[in-house]
Amino acid sequence: MTRCVIPVLLFVSLSGCHRSEPSVTVGDRGGVQGGGFTMSISREFTRDSLNALYAQATSEDTQLALAEFTCDDPVPPMRYELTLKPEGEWNERLVSVGYAPDLDSSFKDRCLTRGISYVFEEMLAEIDTGPPIDYGYVNPSTGKPLGPYEKGENRKPICRCDLRDSGREWVAYSEKAAAELR
Repeated sequence: MTRCVIPVLLFVSLSGCHRSEPSVTVGDRGGVQGGGFTMSISREFTRDSLNALYAQATSEDTQLALAEFTCDDPVPPMRYELTLKPEGEWNERLVSVGYAPDLDSSFKDRCLTRGISYVFEEMLAEIDTGPPIDYGYVNPSTGKPLGPYEKGENRKPICRCDLRDSGREWVAYSEKAAAELR
C-alpha cells in the first residue's frame, strides 16, 4: 500500500510546481507559410487583451497603416495568428505573432515586414499598459540585478523606395540613416 501512496504524492507535488496559465491562440494564418515575431507583455495582459489586439490587427485601420510600408504597392490580404504564451521556466511571457502570406523580408517586402512589427508594437503599447516583468536577470559579469526590461522608443522604419530594387539596404530607422543610404 505504501508503494502506491508515494508515487501519487510525488505526482501531486510535482504537478503543483508548474501551474501556469494556458497558452491561448486567436486567429488563423490559414495553414500557410508566413512570418512572425514575439513581443514581451506584462502580467496584466489577458485573454481579453489578446482578443483586442487581434481585433485591431484585422481592422481596416491596420491595413491602411501598413500601406505606408509598401512603396505604393497594395497591401496583401493579411491573416494573423496571435498566441499568448505564458511565462515558463525557460521563456518570458510573450505574444507570438504569426502572419501570412510569407513576405520576402530580404528584398521586396523588407519595409513591410519591418512595418508590421512596428505597427504591432504601437498597438500593443496602447493595449498593454502594465509594468514590465522583472524576471530576476543578473549581469553575469557583476552578479548585479538587471531589473525588468524597459522598452525603448518604437522606431518607425523609413522606406527608401527609390533603392528598393538596388540589391542594397533600403530601410532605415532615422532620417539621417535613410539619407545616407545609397
